[in-house]
Amino acid sequence: MFLEGKIKTYNEERGFGFIQIEGEPKDLFFHIKDFPNKNIPLKVGENLKFRKVEENGKFKADNIVRLDIKVAVERHTPQSRAIHTTKQIQKRQQKSENNSSNFVTYMGILIIFGLAYAVFNKYQAWQNSQPEALSVQKAVEVPVVEQNFTCDGREHCSQMTSYEEALFFIRNCPNTKMDGDGDGIPCESQFNR
Repeated sequence: MFLEGKIKTYNEERGFGFIQIEGEPKDLFFHIKDFPNKNIPLKVGENLKFRKVEENGKFKADNIVRLDIKVAVERHTPQSRAIHTTKQIQKRQQKSENNSSNFVTYMGILIIFGLAYAVFNKYQAWQNSQPEALSVQKAVEVPVVEQNFTCDGREHCSQMTSYEEALFFIRNCPNTKMDGDGDGIPCESQFNR
């Protein structure tokens, strides 16, 4: 059964107070946690409706209803409903646009990665299909003995008196025909090289 009374005292720092009930000699204890709307500060003299319950051998107020506080009921006119509905639609559209732009961004990134992967694979295949570079043999340097040779129009191995002379001719004289295989060694068969 609900009783009615007024707040007689309230200690805001400690969160409790007492309710004065008409016709009863003793005041009834209450705690702030038993109030449904704690956001609006309590005032001494405020009218309350509550139940008297026993807890740990003592009586206290529970299921407290604040009679002096009116809950504002939002009333809508057709115009306010239209504005409210329009705002909700705009929020949904914004959310949808954000989601679709995120999707497009993610898809773009995936496509770029896919293309990069395909190009890399094509490049690897092309690299693997290329013939290996031929290894070039380094010509053996033969020490040249300092002799006084001069270009005098000789072109063939049969005209040479030594390997050194043939080597001088292919290195220094034009139109020689002494290195048939182009390896830089002249008259190979004649001088057993």
